Amino acid sequence: MTAPTQITFFEFLTPLVASGLKTITIRDASENHYLPGSQVEVFTLENHIKVCDIIILAVEPLAFDDINEFHATQESLPLVELKQLIQTVYPNQQALFMISFKLIDASYS
Repeated sequence: MTAPTQITFFEFLTPLVASGLKTITIRDASENHYLPGSQVEVFTLENHIKVCDIIILAVEPLAFDDINEFHATQESLPLVELKQLIQTVYPNQQALFMISFKLIDASYS
């Protein structure tokens, strides 16, 4: 399987990505194939509008129960809101992945 070259975020989260405030995303096993060191285009989930480019730093396993204030800070969301969002998107999923990234191009925002 080749590494993905695009990633989507809910539209309300894209300003956080484009500003560099959001530096991780938590995904399930179906979205853990990103390759550290690769450049990825960021799009809005709802309208597929390009927002910026990021570089993937790491992809690491993360249990839902281990999500804490560190992850909330990196997601730029309150911990309660982050956990609720993850439960909504990935109901009953304990095995997740943390994808760390950094902003490299926000010229589309």
